[in-house]
Amino acid sequence: MHPTFLLPNSSFLILSPSRRKLYFAERCSIHLSLELSTMSDVFLSYAKADRPHAMELAEELRTHGYSVWIDQGSIGGAQNWSVEIVEAINACSTLLVLISPSSAASHNVAKEVQLASEKRKNLLPVVLERIQLPAMLEYPLAGLQRVYFQDRPSVLGALERLYGRGDSSATPAPASSLQISDGTLRIAVLPFDDLSPQHDNQWFADGMMDELIGTLGHLDRVKVPGRSDVLHYREHHMSSRDIARELGVRYLIEGGVRKAGEHIRINAALIDTHNHERLWSNQFDGSFDDVFAFQESVARHITEALKLKLTPKEEEAIETRPTQNVEAYELYLKGRHEQYYLTKESYERALALYEQAATLDPSYMQAQIGIASVCCAYYREYSRSPKWLEHAGASLAKAEAIGGETSKSLYIRGMIEWLRGDNETAIETLTRSAELDPKSHNAFNVLGAIYLANGQWPEAIEAFQRVVDVAESTQSYFNLLSTLGTDLHRERLKKTAQKALPLFDRHLKIEPEDRSAAVSRAFVLLWAGNEAEARSVADRLSSMDDLGGYALYNLGCLYDNLGKPDLYIAMLRKAISRGYREIERTRNYLFSTKAAIYEEELQGIIVELEELSEKERTTSPE
Repeated sequence: MHPTFLLPNSSFLILSPSRRKLYFAERCSIHLSLELSTMSDVFLSYAKADRPHAMELAEELRTHGYSVWIDQGSIGGAQNWSVEIVEAINACSTLLVLISPSSAASHNVAKEVQLASEKRKNLLPVVLERIQLPAMLEYPLAGLQRVYFQDRPSVLGALERLYGRGDSSATPAPASSLQISDGTLRIAVLPFDDLSPQHDNQWFADGMMDELIGTLGHLDRVKVPGRSDVLHYREHHMSSRDIARELGVRYLIEGGVRKAGEHIRINAALIDTHNHERLWSNQFDGSFDDVFAFQESVARHITEALKLKLTPKEEEAIETRPTQNVEAYELYLKGRHEQYYLTKESYERALALYEQAATLDPSYMQAQIGIASVCCAYYREYSRSPKWLEHAGASLAKAEAIGGETSKSLYIRGMIEWLRGDNETAIETLTRSAELDPKSHNAFNVLGAIYLANGQWPEAIEAFQRVVDVAESTQSYFNLLSTLGTDLHRERLKKTAQKALPLFDRHLKIEPEDRSAAVSRAFVLLWAGNEAEARSVADRLSSMDDLGGYALYNLGCLYDNLGKPDLYIAMLRKAISRGYREIERTRNYLFSTKAAIYEEELQGIIVELEELSEKERTTSPE
């Protein structure tokens, strides 16, 4: 019994435009600095009189691989308590405060410590001179370990403990482990921080991250972890070295955005974690009209810093502007942000935003593709009304009329054909999509699903292996493993499961509430040969009340593999009550099961699913 595969989230590349250097210089003020308020390991808080000690410590921390934000102008004047300071504290992981008579008398140091405490940042007091702390510092620093400025091993050891590292982490991974044997560079784009005054522009921060992932991920010599692999680092602050080690990359791109009305500020930096070096950093100020100039500039500076020679096709991709209407682009980014939530309501909000963008700019191809993609997702997950696919097809036709057939448009067309049951045509269309873009893991994912449904095991395995090769993740491994789960591939199944298990463990350590991943991990345990632990995890999950339809269905499949078909039936019923609608899989189980006692009950469940689907087919889109 095979679990249902996981479809990719709908994410589409928006390419940066070409902007003349003169125009860019006129519209954006660009400030080069190594002390930008991008994500930092350490914010160093100090009083003006202690500046020489602060600079000395900052330099030493940098030599040990920590990124440090320090106010080079000191913290003596009220004018320095500004947006810059707040943004920097928002973006740091640890606030290190130098304790001295001067800092004890500084209201600005107290404000910084209190703000960092409120934001639940790590706090590390480093004592320059032993003093009695004033009340405004005593409370936030109560109970914390204090180390002495002169005792540098203790300072470094305290930071190591805060970042959860042991002695082994002090030695960076060798360069060979951070680069694929064919010379491909591994780069991760970390979530950009929303540093806006009201913190209400996460859509903008995520949009900048997504754009860079898309742009860099399509370069021939670059491999970039996907959105789902990096998003959790927004809430879980770690050192750059530890993040790079977890992701298996050498380079990190960090950044933050601030939007207040029409004014935007965007920070970005490229970090070489192997050499503990910031290769490039920049701060951009301008209006939202300048966002495309920022994207192009960042892409070019990063490729130059990494000494990548772009092909003419890659040059064109970086220079292509998706729309002339920045208001439409803003709506598109907001729509894509909503679509990632994967709920019925968020899909509906995304559709409305995409349609507004398309109305503002009828030639905006990505907006039309966004409409088609969200309609396909809504059809598959929440309503089987054919009108959703009709709407998707109409928008896709508009998109291809604007820009012709692309890998993305063919991927959506293949999805529509597959959802309509035309597997043969879908395979042809998705194959063309993959030929246009060999990194189109979404196309390979759906190809694998179709081959799997057709019983074409070798083709399905090859397709899902391509997904793993392009985008190694829990999702891609789960699809490959579920396909390998046949008697013909037992040894390969076990080895692949053992290789994948650490990815699931890491993901659930960071996202312990992800029930779908927890069910998938239980399957991986079984495939890796740990049946007893898989059974224990399944029993624990079955008692929880927050599993969605597909997670419940997969849990039922796990029980069937564990020799408990009665629990498959129980989980299937719960799955249907929470939105599961895949009739064909249930029908296939009826034909394959040897447990005749459940035949009548399964027949009744299939009738129930058919009635639900028929009712939904008569429901028009909102």
